[in-house]
Amino acid sequence: MIQMGNSTFHAKLGKTVTPKIHSITLGGHQTTTVCPPPMLSDQPGSTSPHHLFLASIGSCVNLVFEIALEKARVEVFGLESEITGDYETDDDTGTSRFDSIKVTTNVTLPKGTNEDKIRRLFEVAHKNCPIGNCLVGSCVKLITELNIEYQ
Repeated sequence: MIQMGNSTFHAKLGKTVTPKIHSITLGGHQTTTVCPPPMLSDQPGSTSPHHLFLASIGSCVNLVFEIALEKARVEVFGLESEITGDYETDDDTGTSRFDSIKVTTNVTLPKGTNEDKIRRLFEVAHKNCPIGNCLVGSCVKLITELNIEYQ
């Protein structure tokens, strides 16, 4: 695994001239705009904090899985995930939150690759995803699913 030790990460957020549209710079390199989900259809190229949250969890699981596969010397032909989040709003309090997040990962491997080994490596990725680990003890359930295809 890639060890990062103690690290500090930085993102910068600022209001734009358009109401409820903010500019966000990620890691000092890439800038995008974020807005509330109901405004996305009117803001091409923008995303929402909700989508960034889901993407950060899914990409973390995938990257840790890819590192584990590489360390185990497993050839990978394809690796992609679909991340879905069940979002709820309490009618009484108006409080909104994700109830669960599911990361469905599809990996394509050479025929003959040991499936049990791959599933163990995926479980390691789930348990060692630092972003997903932020959910431990929270109200959000992280569910991971692995689909393996052979070529």
